Amino acid sequence: MKKLYLLAFISFIFSNLSAQSPGCTTNVSPVNQSTDVSPIPYVTFKWNPVPGAVSYDVYVSTKIPPKQLVGTAVTDSFNFNGADYSSVYYWYVVPKNAAGAAIGCSSSATSFVTSSPPPPPSNDDCYGAKDLSSSIDNGTTVGATQSFPATSCGGYVGTADDDVWYQFTALTTGSVIVTMNGSGTFDGVVQVYRGDCANLINLQCMDTSQAGGREQLTINAVAGTSYKIRIYSFGNQLTERGNFTISASGSPLPISLLSFKGEHSGNQNILSWATANELNNSGFEVQYSFNRSDFRKLGFVSSKAANGNSSAVLNYQYVDNKAPGGNVYYRLMQIDKDGRSSYSNVILIKGEKINNLTLNMIYPNPAKNTLNLVISSPENNNISIMITDLAGKKVYQQGYSIMNGGNNLDVDIAKLPAGTYFLKAVCNNGCTTAVSKFVKE
Repeated sequence: MKKLYLLAFISFIFSNLSAQSPGCTTNVSPVNQSTDVSPIPYVTFKWNPVPGAVSYDVYVSTKIPPKQLVGTAVTDSFNFNGADYSSVYYWYVVPKNAAGAAIGCSSSATSFVTSSPPPPPSNDDCYGAKDLSSSIDNGTTVGATQSFPATSCGGYVGTADDDVWYQFTALTTGSVIVTMNGSGTFDGVVQVYRGDCANLINLQCMDTSQAGGREQLTINAVAGTSYKIRIYSFGNQLTERGNFTISASGSPLPISLLSFKGEHSGNQNILSWATANELNNSGFEVQYSFNRSDFRKLGFVSSKAANGNSSAVLNYQYVDNKAPGGNVYYRLMQIDKDGRSSYSNVILIKGEKINNLTLNMIYPNPAKNTLNLVISSPENNNISIMITDLAGKKVYQQGYSIMNGGNNLDVDIAKLPAGTYFLKAVCNNGCTTAVSKFVKE
């Protein structure tokens, strides 16, 4: 008899719970006023379950009270995949059952702030394209920005708002197979171009896997031709950006560059790189730039491979001991014995703060017609380059506009008589660099 009473009591309790609408939830995660919440791949909301509730409507907005219904859950959590970076969001949950929805739950809204966007990958644009080789590269479009709009691929046009770049210059004529494997549901588009970054010709694309996964295409490469490969996610939401692996196979591929990196140490910038295999390699011209587009030769490192051929890992290093303060970009130009070349990705080394106008380097020295100067400045400035002979007589003065950071200046000395001279830079407010000596041939 007691058992029957207990069953009846339980039945009474449940019937009363279902006969009235449930109460509001208590939000658990993200904790109210949380900061640095990553929107990738999504923000997970959690709350305390409410007795009698059979479903939960989730409201989210950048305004309070949030009025946008983003979905319904049947458990005590929900994945919100519509958040942007560096934004404040408010959210609350409305429990529901057969009797109706909870009332007044907007007052329980809590907030969180999403994290800042991650820095873009090093190959975020065409000029920073990474060398494509048979070794597998672990790539990502997270943090990447758009280089230019997408074109039609298989009858569909994506967004290309997160494209990253790879490249190679064919050593011989033949087929190169490019394979991209997207992780998870990353729906990647692979686009192939011919030419340099300033004059790209669209060749082909591949986007057969609509739900993410593997994409593969074959490039009929022509010896001496440069190719660029662009990868981006088809969609435009942050959650559709993601990680992938990419590799290539085929005899036309040049050197497999495993890595290229740099660090600032003391007054030096130290560059290091490694190759997985080399074929007919003469060596590497090290180039630098202050604006990431105008590169100049810094030095040359000969190949360590016997006769320029190797299938073993080889490690290289170059020390730039005359680097100015501020930011300096570097890249490698790999040169074959027959004169053909290809470029590495571009890396950035951040130097120390520039406090004074400094003449970092004069080259070549001796010089015949043109002196190349490297000058670093703590601000945008107008300066004069002054040249005097050994007797102190001024034989040359020319004004130049320079930018904050490192600057390359070309000084025409073709009309100067052969001999030894002194050079210095003077800014408008009277500051001056140390005097440097050079020889005119």
